[in-house]
Amino acid sequence: MIARFVRFAGALVVSVPLALSAQGLGQGGSVTPYAGYLVTGQIYNGPIGTDLATANTPVIGAQLAIPLVAGLSLTGNVGYASADVRVGLPVIGGVNVGTNSLWLYDAGLELGGLPRGGRGLAPFVQAGVGGMSNNIRNSFLNVQSTNLVYTAGVGLDVGLARQVGLRVQAKDYIGRFDSEEAIGIGSRGDLVHNWALSAGLKLAF
Repeated sequence: MIARFVRFAGALVVSVPLALSAQGLGQGGSVTPYAGYLVTGQIYNGPIGTDLATANTPVIGAQLAIPLVAGLSLTGNVGYASADVRVGLPVIGGVNVGTNSLWLYDAGLELGGLPRGGRGLAPFVQAGVGGMSNNIRNSFLNVQSTNLVYTAGVGLDVGLARQVGLRVQAKDYIGRFDSEEAIGIGSRGDLVHNWALSAGLKLAF
């Protein structure tokens, strides 16, 4: 199901702007390459103070925005991060048990933000749906899992020049780790909030 959704979201991000462009709408979008920090939540909370989590880590990515009408845009986003996987234990603290390579992607709608060529300051909000792909590996195993996530974000555009601006954003990726896909055992993971705090250059085209 996740794979079908990912293909659908990718097709949506590509086809809708093309359709709008063919009708003379949605012209003059933007792309924002960004870098930031991913603050991850706990995948599982176990008994007597144990837990499993991916360590907080830097994140890089890019976001595409295509205006639909004034003040409303279709967005597509992809990000990547790599971090240690840690098991939290009472008294002795966290122990690294592997590495997690994360891909974050989503499509959604954005309200607000600076229009093409705009100056000044403009806040915006985003909401969407997407996926989080985990590739957890160490010396003994390599497991993969893709989780459905819902996204919500807030940010601020700062106009620097006619086609260049600064974009700062905080986006929450909300979902559960799919252990059945990873290890074949259907265990319901905790609802996790993963915050991507980022800044990048918003480049109009």
